[in-house]
Amino acid sequence: MSETPDRRSPPTPSFGGGMSEQRKERGASWRVFIYIAGSHLLLAFMALLFYLGSHAGK
Repeated sequence: MSETPDRRSPPTPSFGGGMSEQRKERGASWRVFIYIAGSHLLLAFMALLFYLGSHAGK
């Protein structure tokens, strides 16, 4: 019984989990939008706190 060597080519590494470049760009764009919107909401909340604090009757 003769054994033949495995002639399959080695698997090519897929960096990125098999996602297309367009899908990665869309995900990154959404992440940037969420970070910017979240930071603006945090800034608005802090400005409101400063405004209310400066008008508090001590």
